[in-house]
This record gives sequence, C-alpha cells and structure tokens, in this order.
Amino acid sequence: MRRIIAVTSLAALALVAAPAAARAATAPTASTASAEGCYYQVMPPYPANLRIRSGPGTGYDAVGAAGYMETIWGSCQSQGGWVRVGSDDGSPGWAYRPYLRRVNH
Repeated sequence: MRRIIAVTSLAALALVAAPAAARAATAPTASTASAEGCYYQVMPPYPANLRIRSGPGTGYDAVGAAGYMETIWGSCQSQGGWVRVGSDDGSPGWAYRPYLRRVNH
C-alpha cells in the first residue's frame, strides 16, 4: 500500500512540475533578460487585454493577447512605438509600447 501511495505521489508531483519546467526552459533567465530583453507589465488605459500583433502596427493581424497587469518579456528597444515581445509558446509578436510599463523581474 505504501508503494502505491509513493508512486501516485511521485506521478502527481511530475504532473505539477512539468509545466513549470517547460516554461522555465523557454523563458529567459535573469542574466539573459538583462542582456537580451526587458520585462513589461501590461497597462492599457483601462482593464483590458492588450493585443499582440504579427508586426509593428495596427495593420498587422492580432496573433494573441496579454492580460491586464500581466508581465511579459520583450525587446528593450521600440520600433515606431512598438516592442517585439515573446509569448509562452515562443512565437514572436509586437505590443504597443505606451501600454507597457517596464519592470524589474
């Protein structure tokens, strides 16, 4: 009986730890973030999601969204008021810089 509980506990722990490990593998580390990018808190003028676009402008398709007050990672430089950002799945996009507040992470 103890063996069954131990195996079940280990399996449950693996299920909980796997998503966190996957995010950690794709997210930049503290040392690479300072050298290669910045963290931003999403702050549109009202509590809403911020559209992530396929290019730097409203003429590009929305490819995702970032939630209000969510922290996202992106480039430290903007291009025409837009910042290149990454998503959880690793695909790139662009966010409107005035709706982002740079934060330390």
